[in-house]
Amino acid sequence: MRDFTYICPETIDEVCQLLSEQENAFLIAGGQSLLPLLRLRAADLSCLIDINGLKNANYITFENQQVKVGPTARHAEVAESETVKNHCLVLSQVAAHIGDVQVRNRGTICGSVANADPAGDPPVLSALLDVEIQATSVRGETIYSGSDFFQGFYATNLEEDEFITEVRFPEISSPTGVGYEKWEPSEGAYPVATVGALITLEGDLISQAKIVTGAIEPGPTFSEDAATILIGQKPTTELITEAAISVGENSDPIEDAEGSILFKQELMKTLSKRAITTAVDCAQGGA
Repeated sequence: MRDFTYICPETIDEVCQLLSEQENAFLIAGGQSLLPLLRLRAADLSCLIDINGLKNANYITFENQQVKVGPTARHAEVAESETVKNHCLVLSQVAAHIGDVQVRNRGTICGSVANADPAGDPPVLSALLDVEIQATSVRGETIYSGSDFFQGFYATNLEEDEFITEVRFPEISSPTGVGYEKWEPSEGAYPVATVGALITLEGDLISQAKIVTGAIEPGPTFSEDAATILIGQKPTTELITEAAISVGENSDPIEDAEGSILFKQELMKTLSKRAITTAVDCAQGGA
């Protein structure tokens, strides 16, 4: 590993200044994605900016119908937060099952969103809930929409001199419900397939439906055809099954050591049915 400069700033302004001045600068908060790259000498690093010393950066608050998560808030803290459980329960549930104990105690929501790992849980949930992603640079603040923030393998709309200083999750309550499912080959392993579903009811009918898949493709992917099947209909078991089949059949998985295209498509059908069913139950007032 070649020599690099290590800096631990105390303010967001300092971080922004460093990002604007330093070439090949990397941020580290939890380091769960960056450290393996450094060990493999796969990162062209000249400056490492440690943001763990930032003042007032580890927070989880609720304001204006949004759960706001700061840049150094850990997955475990998000999972255990009463604020999150009370206003966006699915975020707590997802955070509680990210990776293993070490990952949850060191990794951060903001870092995971910025990293945009195709198998990551926060990117899929962020796209599904269309979160607000606040990025900061020397030019000021920019708010990105979660639904179109992710651009493929480890790619986002972030500029090189920006970093994520807050992610804002919308409050979720009946008649809107969210379900999230994933399949891992073993406890703590990277997911092979993930799916999130959001359902809003108006009376007995589905007025809004969104389904986002993850891990099987280069980034979070919306299943538009499946959503169209659901909207305007009663959420019967038959309808949910039809939509779930559509998710699987219209997905375009990458074949790899984890499974064939057909295996992943069938897996998506099962996971989608579970996620949609959970979302409908929550929309109807279930836990």
